[in-house]
Amino acid sequence: MQPIVKLVIAGTAMFATLGLIAGLSGMYSLNIKAKTVGHGQHGTARWATKGEIKKTYTHVLFEPQLWRKGEHLPTEQGIVVGCLTKRHRLGNGLRTVWNVLVVKLLRRSHPIPKTADETTALVDTGDVHAVMIGAAGVGKTAYWLYPCLEYALASGMSFLSTDTKGDVVRNYGRIAQECYGYRVGVIDLRNPTRSDGFNLLHLVNKYM
Repeated sequence: MQPIVKLVIAGTAMFATLGLIAGLSGMYSLNIKAKTVGHGQHGTARWATKGEIKKTYTHVLFEPQLWRKGEHLPTEQGIVVGCLTKRHRLGNGLRTVWNVLVVKLLRRSHPIPKTADETTALVDTGDVHAVMIGAAGVGKTAYWLYPCLEYALASGMSFLSTDTKGDVVRNYGRIAQECYGYRVGVIDLRNPTRSDGFNLLHLVNKYM
């Protein structure tokens, strides 16, 4: 046998052996390690799936107009972390009612809507903390705090809210009192004489 043939055979056998070893080691490692690249060395955070969202959060139909009348009040207490909105097409009967109310009674010409939105709040009922971060004007108060306050009032939660500009008590103080029967107190640290007089330690001192 010529030397060149022996060299080719030896090289082929060597590469075949190396390939077999690499293949077996790869199959073995897949059985004991995660198949994702990096094995979570840069973190394993990801977006929740629809199934996980449905399982984690309580879905409550967000109906503040009915809640303020004492109807369909939610029983689960928690923080509103998001919402799902469905748009339903209005039938001819509902559009006729809209036409009577707006055009005839109010004497106004207003386009008759063809759709109506149905909002479902995603409520986290666990013992959790939440932080809202955003620049000025992005809607931290209007689009997150107010829905949370409305839900807290409807579900009967006691709460304390910071209000540096006074918007919260102006917009929701009367609603809390008249619609939900709350007793609203204002603590003004800038003008203490204008604060509501309520001694939190009164009962403690009384019964000691």
